[in-house]
Amino acid sequence: MRLGLKAKLTIALGLAAACAFLVLGIRELRSGAAMARHAATPALPAKTPVSTVLLVQAARPIRTGETITAAMIRNAAGDPARYPRAATAAEVVGKVATRDIAAWALIARDAVGMESKLAIRVPMGMRAISIDTTAEIAVAGLVRPGDRVDVQVVYPGADAISGARGSGRSRAQALLQMVQVLAVGEVVLGTPQGSGADGSLSSPPQPARTVTLALTPEQVSTLSLAKSIGALTLSLRNPADNAQVAVAMAASSAPDPVPPPVAPRMAAVPASVPAPRAAPRPAPHAIELVVGDRRETIYSGSAGR
Repeated sequence: MRLGLKAKLTIALGLAAACAFLVLGIRELRSGAAMARHAATPALPAKTPVSTVLLVQAARPIRTGETITAAMIRNAAGDPARYPRAATAAEVVGKVATRDIAAWALIARDAVGMESKLAIRVPMGMRAISIDTTAEIAVAGLVRPGDRVDVQVVYPGADAISGARGSGRSRAQALLQMVQVLAVGEVVLGTPQGSGADGSLSSPPQPARTVTLALTPEQVSTLSLAKSIGALTLSLRNPADNAQVAVAMAASSAPDPVPPPVAPRMAAVPASVPAPRAAPRPAPHAIELVVGDRRETIYSGSAGR
């Protein structure tokens, strides 16, 4: 049986429509499955960003008693929730270490303190010694706690124009180098000082009578001896200058002092000694025998009669 053209067209259109409906059905089934899976899966919360701050860690080992400076620390990003005891740079600079802090370790707040006592700020193994000072000795009074200074000593000779004098020419030499200043007067290293709005001192500092230095026990003996026989002077260093300079001893260029003339000593002339006198002879002692009117000498004091 042969189909006509009209029948063939009808069958073709029916098959095309069936295919279209099949494709649409498959797409709807897939869409429904995806929506079901999406509804069954709970929504994940968005990730909360972790807040980080600049904490501080030791750039080198810090010993008990050292006053912390900016050169001794470095910033390290960290989570304050994870390290609640870690301090920031603003919380440690200028304070003193109350215990040893290892290199590259975060610095805890309880590892530093604002101690006003000088003893806790003396580095371990060092000693604090004070010297009397004037504006001339202490660089016009501008030496501050925490500065580094060199110590010179002048030994006065016979050509000194004032003060005590010794013998020969006056001499000067560098006694100590890179010495840390712990205190100036009563102002101790690391303690707050009154300042104005621009950070400068609100008023000129009062002249300090003493400067306290941190020295080794051997340096204390050296300085004590020099202080007893010479005059001390401080010279201020740049904080970044750590060079140890070999400085030769300097002597005054004045001619050697001429000793005062000494009067010639005369030979001592012995005084004349009088000749000893002869002992006086005792006067003759005579013995007379008197018998009536007769007198006869029986002993005249000599050997003979």
